[in-house]
Amino acid sequence: MSTLIYYNDPKNILGHKKYILDTSLTIQQNLINIFPSGIPANNHKIYLNNQEINPFEFNLNIALCEFDLIKIVHHQQAVGIITAIVAVVAAIVAIALAPKATIPNGIDEQKDSSNNQLQGQTNRARVYQAIPDIYGCVRVYPDLLKPANSEYIDNVKHIEHFMCIGVGSYSLDKLKYDETLLNKIFGTQYQIYEPYAVIPKIRYAYASDEVDGQELVPPNLSGGIIFSENYTNVVSFKTEQNVTTITLAANTDVTYLTKLEPSTQLNYYVNADITSEYTIKNNKNKYVTTTINTNTDVMYRGNLISVTQNEYKQPILTIANVFIVKYFTEFKGTVITTKLNTNSFKLEQTGDVYTETFILPEQGSEIWVDVTFQRGLKGYAQTRFIYWAVDEQGNEIANTRETYDWNLRADTYEPQFRTIKIKPRYGYGHYAIKCGRTNKGKSDLTDQIKLENIYIVGYNYNFQMPNVTSIVITTKATPQATSIKELKFNVEATRKTLTSKNNSIDKSLIATRSFADAVLHSYVEIFNRDASELDLDDLYLIDAKLQTENPALGYFDFSFDDADISLGERIQTICNAARVITYNDGIKWRFVRDEKKSIVSAMFSSANLISSSDGGTIQYNPSQSESYDGVEVEYIHARKDDRANGTDKKAYIRLRVSNSEVIEEDAKNPYKIQLAGCRNRIQAMNRAQMEARRILYQRLTIEDEALYGDVALINKGDRVRWSDTYDEAVVSGEIIAINEHQFTVNQTLELDKSKTYRVTITNKQGYPSDWLDITSFDDSSFTANFNDAFVADGINIQCGSTFLITEQKTGEINDFILTEKQYNDESFKITLSQYNERIYEYDAAN
Repeated sequence: MSTLIYYNDPKNILGHKKYILDTSLTIQQNLINIFPSGIPANNHKIYLNNQEINPFEFNLNIALCEFDLIKIVHHQQAVGIITAIVAVVAAIVAIALAPKATIPNGIDEQKDSSNNQLQGQTNRARVYQAIPDIYGCVRVYPDLLKPANSEYIDNVKHIEHFMCIGVGSYSLDKLKYDETLLNKIFGTQYQIYEPYAVIPKIRYAYASDEVDGQELVPPNLSGGIIFSENYTNVVSFKTEQNVTTITLAANTDVTYLTKLEPSTQLNYYVNADITSEYTIKNNKNKYVTTTINTNTDVMYRGNLISVTQNEYKQPILTIANVFIVKYFTEFKGTVITTKLNTNSFKLEQTGDVYTETFILPEQGSEIWVDVTFQRGLKGYAQTRFIYWAVDEQGNEIANTRETYDWNLRADTYEPQFRTIKIKPRYGYGHYAIKCGRTNKGKSDLTDQIKLENIYIVGYNYNFQMPNVTSIVITTKATPQATSIKELKFNVEATRKTLTSKNNSIDKSLIATRSFADAVLHSYVEIFNRDASELDLDDLYLIDAKLQTENPALGYFDFSFDDADISLGERIQTICNAARVITYNDGIKWRFVRDEKKSIVSAMFSSANLISSSDGGTIQYNPSQSESYDGVEVEYIHARKDDRANGTDKKAYIRLRVSNSEVIEEDAKNPYKIQLAGCRNRIQAMNRAQMEARRILYQRLTIEDEALYGDVALINKGDRVRWSDTYDEAVVSGEIIAINEHQFTVNQTLELDKSKTYRVTITNKQGYPSDWLDITSFDDSSFTANFNDAFVADGINIQCGSTFLITEQKTGEINDFILTEKQYNDESFKITLSQYNERIYEYDAAN
């Protein structure tokens, strides 16, 4: 029995869960069934039979054995640093020939990144989505790996972004913000980290969504009265070092006070005898000092720290941080002495100077508070922050409450911005915090202070990146440009991949845009498959030919951003950009380019077509106007290839077909193509011109059935000849005897002596010849200039050369491209599309 055990922590203190695995499924499929939302890669380790595996490198698409044991261990680390889901490895499927080009994970799906979008590109977090797997040269808008860090330094906000460029290694060029090079933006710094690099320290910060510019209201401006009570039964009243302790008579009702949160701010009023002095001029115009005795009420303010009861059931109120708010009599001089009449006092609660309690969204070890003085600061501002640790339900953890006082003095009308950093003694955990202004403020608001953000902050030390390239960017920002909603950091990234040289794989990664290198690297490095499953000879012969003709025709510049895109779909997408047809024949992935074919690989006639009631199916479109009248190719017009006019935005090639001509103008009903991986006009135009000529010249499609041996070795994309066995104008059969250039056939030739004919004959390799003139004929033989025919001997050769005869001026279409073959009990069902060399005439001219 195969089992998976999920441990909530490395020491199994928090317990574990056990799952029975389905051995008929792969490891990957079992993980998807158990964890449909994925597994964060940064805080989990995976073990197979007690051996740790790296999910970025290990092939999870393998079958399970009966006694396999998988362990997944959750490590208590910061969440959200890097989230990566191992790509789903789908079964290889056969790909139909020449599909309509569409963009996988395109702009209408939420899984894609901005790399493939043709407008509105921006940096964003793509939580639980695949890391971009980029090929060729792409203008990349890196994904955010975590929320941005911000900090005010010298009154300027510094913002740090940690972003992922993509899987693997890249050659990076022209790092920009929108259209401006980063090295031209003052105060901007960046650091690029290659795959598996160790980053000494990563700071992560999560802001409270509840903080939204709340003002820290000064005590003297804090609002109306919430609670008021006169106490005349005072037993004792004592003030020392700004702490007042008041003892009330036994059984005094203080229920309301006991329900207040600790540190709630209160006012109290006490009558006092005050002696003061001031200086005046007497009638002799001399300055004299005069004392005066006054009886008045005094208003104090402080924080209620505790409400307790002594052994005599007398309530004891403790008020800390006491300061005088005002006297109710104006004094011209200085107060010398104050004697409180403490037999009674009045206690009241006004609008609280503290904000509501903010429970911070994640765990961390520090609390950072951004405060702003939008009108500058003329004077002095003093604040107090009260914070405590909470459990998972938000309840306060005992003995964790602390306070932190912060103040600022200035004399400026310029806006001021500060980041206040608090390090709780409790350490790493969840926290709640409330904030308040504790000194008097000015009514003209020149010392008004507001909360901008409160963050919970934590750190990861010596963090090793997986097989991805990442970047940390720090920028300076003005208060008006600190939003992270529309980030536009981008870089021109060229993927470094494997390649094939001299029939062997070169593992020294090189920056390349070749579609062939993209196929090889994706197959071997990303999907961990054996390169022997690829027909590398044909793949790199096509690549070499394109490199000679025009390298741009073989470019593939694209970003795979969706884990649901299978290996087969990837190969199809990569090859389609280069007009290459790909399919799996059960042995290898085969590759053939859609281009002019000089060799006819096979001939299908009455000799090898299976007799049926309908003689095959012929589909014919007699008029181009009944379908499409042009082509529209959508691509990205990259600056990399056209620096003068390139925009890195979407562009179009629009062609119209009219009177057997291709005109570069809009069509009414165009065949529309989103050419995934095309980022240059040369490649887009080449594809558009071929598709336009296909509309003009490819009208005929054949479905038929042929003998197994005559189809088995023919590949999709090969040029073949086909004749309709029920067409009386066409004669086909087998050659049974040869006398120099005279060929005896296996049937009676009912040919018209008044007409001229042509013939094509298969050679010893099975390839049909060019069309040959028939110089003479009778009812059993014909004469033509051909030297490579053969006849059957009944032992080693069961069938001789086959032939196909048509009228010299018949105009009959006989050449086709094999687009599909399907095994069907000792035979193959075949699909053929009309071949016409004029489809590829733009290739020859350009």
